[in-house]
Amino acid sequence: MLYLADIVVPVSSPPLRHGAVRVEGAEVVAVGLAADLPPLPGEEVLDLGAATLLPGLINAHCHLDYTRFRGAIAPKQSFTEWIKNINALRRSFTTEDYLQSIAEGFQMLAKSGVTTVANIEAFPELLPHLPVPPLRTWWFLELIDVRKRIDQDGALFGAMSFFDQHHDWLGGFGLSPHAPYTASVDLYRLARACGEKYGMISTTHIAESVEEHEMFTHARGPLHDFLGSLGRDNSDCGHGSALSHLVEHGVIGNNCLIAHLNYLQDYDYELVVRTGASVVHCPKCHTYFGHAPFPLKALRENGVNLCLGTDSLASNNALDLRSEMREVQEFHGLSDRDVLEMATLNAARALGQTGKLGQISPGALADLVAFPHSSDGESPSPAEIDPYRSIVQSRNDPSLLLVNGRKVDADRLW
Repeated sequence: MLYLADIVVPVSSPPLRHGAVRVEGAEVVAVGLAADLPPLPGEEVLDLGAATLLPGLINAHCHLDYTRFRGAIAPKQSFTEWIKNINALRRSFTTEDYLQSIAEGFQMLAKSGVTTVANIEAFPELLPHLPVPPLRTWWFLELIDVRKRIDQDGALFGAMSFFDQHHDWLGGFGLSPHAPYTASVDLYRLARACGEKYGMISTTHIAESVEEHEMFTHARGPLHDFLGSLGRDNSDCGHGSALSHLVEHGVIGNNCLIAHLNYLQDYDYELVVRTGASVVHCPKCHTYFGHAPFPLKALRENGVNLCLGTDSLASNNALDLRSEMREVQEFHGLSDRDVLEMATLNAARALGQTGKLGQISPGALADLVAFPHSSDGESPSPAEIDPYRSIVQSRNDPSLLLVNGRKVDADRLW
């Protein structure tokens, strides 16, 4: 199959005006100028016309369970109060509610050009009820033991049994100790050990709020007191940052995606570099909570691999990475190319998929998206369009969404 477009943005190489991408099965086999890639005898050709074709976007942090929570929780001055609100909402939802949330979340992702998502699954019991996911999905099973210790061996056996039986699901599986205030070091140790033994990625929330920072650094504050009232042993608090607490136990490695990392001590930058972990910034969620400025510049200067995520609709109003890119630019002034790389190349690296996802190149998986240049039928010529700008500023639904070489219809996912 040969795909033609006015502009092709491989991301890993310079943009092409009047470009072409050849796909065979689930892989890209060639990319170049249309003039240099004529159709093969009998080859099907799809000319996308006035559109930009690029690798599918990668949402590196999402909670699809909570898609139906949109607008249900007003922004709170206290992160602890927000936690109480979302926990109350969680208890009010049925299994069917959550399944519908996941389905609606996938549709929102597809309509914004996402072909891969790193999703935190808070309710693993939902997975057997799901049909084959329409997008490439990494399912991270959330682990929490703040109230009671979980049966680690039993949880791992159940998870691995499910994983082994679902090889037809594109993407992967992993574990997600929720956060250092809700998951013990033992859970983090389990996630790292599984990653090393089975080649799985893990993910976690660290240093998300000023209240978490206050809890670990100073052993005080609303979150510290609330969790203490639930029976949490807070003796691990008051000895350093949330990140240093985990690093000193050796439970964060280079197979980990750290979500947020909003509040850091000066010594934390060297620690995150030492772990080799990737960091996922969720810009609109950051704005929703009114956090202090995200330390993006310092993390970049230290060579940390930075990705983009949307988090959930409990703290956002959309699951659109293009909107997240624009939010980053508003607060940090990054270039269009820089923010696009955060949602493609950098995210692929975080998932251990460099060369396979987040770029258009021979041997890469055929996960592609095309955004039309105009929704009213009129479009400037390719020579007048800034390729990266056209992607970041796009508000249009995709004219093409390809996952593993197969066309996906965002309106009929399941």
